[in-house]
Amino acid sequence: MMKGEMPAIHILEPVNSLWKVWRNETHDFTPWLVKNMGSFATALNLNLKDVETEKTLSGAGRVDIYALEEETNAPVVIENQLGWSDNDHCLRLLGYAASAEASILVWVAGEFTSYHQSILRWLNETGKIDVYAVVVRAYHAGETLGLTFETLVEPDQSKEVEIRPIKRTMSTICAEFYRPVVKQLRQKGMPTMGRRGWAGRYRSFQAGLGDSLYGTRVENGVAQVFLRLGGERRHERLKALQTHREKIDGKIPGSASWAEDGEHWWTLKDTCHILLENRGPFSLTDPTEGWATTRKWMADSLFSLWSVLEPYLAELRREEEATSGKEN
Repeated sequence: MMKGEMPAIHILEPVNSLWKVWRNETHDFTPWLVKNMGSFATALNLNLKDVETEKTLSGAGRVDIYALEEETNAPVVIENQLGWSDNDHCLRLLGYAASAEASILVWVAGEFTSYHQSILRWLNETGKIDVYAVVVRAYHAGETLGLTFETLVEPDQSKEVEIRPIKRTMSTICAEFYRPVVKQLRQKGMPTMGRRGWAGRYRSFQAGLGDSLYGTRVENGVAQVFLRLGGERRHERLKALQTHREKIDGKIPGSASWAEDGEHWWTLKDTCHILLENRGPFSLTDPTEGWATTRKWMADSLFSLWSVLEPYLAELRREEEATSGKEN
């Protein structure tokens, strides 16, 4: 295109059948959906992980796509087809709902009948399961093919829904507790560990020094935030930080514990820690008992620890890199 020349503008022309885009549901459509799972999940306001295809569920048969919801580990089943919604796929979804093999059901199709949409809305109204009906729409724009996801049926997010016992595990309780804490720390600039990070009662964040990370831990009545130093140079690194201990202790809230391998019950065999701890009324299973106070303490304390220690870790990294360069 010449400078100043107006780019070509094309009118979107609907593709009347998804079979013109993909020839086979199993071998073409499903792999494409998995490859674009990030965009698909975003359209549904879901975060999915551990995606599998053609997974067999006990007592429920084989599903097109199986995944877990990122924060709660709730099982997600995705059934997809290229044509109009049909009774065969609808019956399968009802089977997944009845067998409790899935907490979230997603039905993807080229189009949905009003009859099938009414069934999915009824399932959402029961409050026992979350159900989505998603239409894939294809368009031609000149020589380019474009695709969109349109949600026709989805759970009512404004309504209080009773959590089924199957979802209420220690993993989901911890996810519920940690979600606002992690969100606040991300907004402050602390990078998390992503899928490599700790789960359950722990969460982890990146540190500016190899074999090291920041972490959190919760138990009934106890909350902790800490810097964990690992690797062969952990003792050397802890001693280097201890030369600045007076300044570090003066800048972080509360009284920090400094410990080497196995020195205290909370240190692992091959790690060194700088740890802050808060004890008080707190129950993991009761959100009304100490959750708000503990969340605030944890977010404020870990961010403070990170802000104070990162400059020292950066200096240690530069010194180690310089030493390594001289040795080479």
